[in-house]
Amino acid sequence: MSQLSADQAKEELLSLMHAWTAAVGAKDHAWFERHADADWRYTDYTGAQRGRREYLELIQQVNHYTEEFRRFDVRLVAGTVALITGVYVARVDFQDTGRMEKTLAFSAVWEHRGGVWKALLHHTSEPK
Repeated sequence: MSQLSADQAKEELLSLMHAWTAAVGAKDHAWFERHADADWRYTDYTGAQRGRREYLELIQQVNHYTEEFRRFDVRLVAGTVALITGVYVARVDFQDTGRMEKTLAFSAVWEHRGGVWKALLHHTSEPK
């Protein structure tokens, strides 16, 4: 991979985060298999931890999902690893428990390998 600038990485990763949101709503497992590393880990704002398989099971319960980014910052490490931090408003409608809206701070780690960005880690918390 040629060296990406921080601006290029930010543009690509923001686009991928929007695609992530669309993939949740579409229950598009292939998208996650392409962009979430097999060992990807997600810790949500409740402290629950999931891998890719558990996350795919969770999105089966989603009727509708949107994210509105309030802040999205990217820092490149060694040119291929991106540390992302920010804040977004998540709106989700679950089949069993109904609608939920939360403002979440997040951090994520993505790596560019083989021409594809792969999510390695995602963490959310409720800002104080």
